[in-house]
Amino acid sequence: MIYDKLAEWAAAVTTSNIARVIFLTEDVSASKSLSRALPSTVFHQMSLQDCSSEVAKRFVLEHIRAGGEGNQRSDTPESLQHMEGLDDAIQALGGRLTDLEFLARMIKTGSTPKGAVQRIINDASAEILKTFILDLPATENSPWSAEQAWYLISKFGKSDSETLRYNAILLHPLFKSGGEAVVQALQHAELISVCTIDGSPSSIKPGRPVYRAAFKQLTDNKALRSRFEMEILARLIAIENQNIQNLEKELQVLGSFPKQPGEVAPRVRWLLGKLSGSQVNLEKYERKASLLKKVLEME
Repeated sequence: MIYDKLAEWAAAVTTSNIARVIFLTEDVSASKSLSRALPSTVFHQMSLQDCSSEVAKRFVLEHIRAGGEGNQRSDTPESLQHMEGLDDAIQALGGRLTDLEFLARMIKTGSTPKGAVQRIINDASAEILKTFILDLPATENSPWSAEQAWYLISKFGKSDSETLRYNAILLHPLFKSGGEAVVQALQHAELISVCTIDGSPSSIKPGRPVYRAAFKQLTDNKALRSRFEMEILARLIAIENQNIQNLEKELQVLGSFPKQPGEVAPRVRWLLGKLSGSQVNLEKYERKASLLKKVLEME
């Protein structure tokens, strides 16, 4: 509601040539309100990125040197500059200032950079698990499913790349129906961030730099990974079963004709090919699920 009112006000002052208006927001969907208020206007957008490693290190060191209440360190500027594990900690956290500020506070109170960043990663992992998977309402109105969120988490956790291809994600069966809306919802909730080229979605990256390490930590948990991969397989099995039922229904209709027209034969061959492919996928998913079940029984 507030964005709609602000957009209406901005539209009024800009179309009247009274002023130019700049919006600063963390809400990725705010442009929708602007588009409704000015449907024929092209908006100039600029994304603010996280700071570089060099700037991040200066930021952390300045906060540590600032002292203040709770500061238990008496390091010299030289020893702070070469503090063991600090560069690796900053690399793991990226350039997100809120995480860097928390790192500096923990180091000031006596934590090592390695211990501090591990706590931040642990907190991020717990937050991701709770917000995006475990606490989802069990209704059809949920903007994403636990299986969809885990699929993205595991793809990042298993990948050496910092990004995933946007279109490759949408082609997965889990995202076949309403996939773009799901990705947008997860971006709005800040699990992921969508990168664009010339206004078109191109790739997906973690919503916060520290989430990359958190995704890997969650994926490396064998029991957790097996549990949610089983749930993904259960969803894929249900999709293939539904496909098989639809194919069998159409084959049954075509088979009910008293005399088979020659024009029907190509369609029948196509349906049988799709049916065979779905059956192969079904058997593959069930074999994988059986193996994962054995893993869970041993964990």
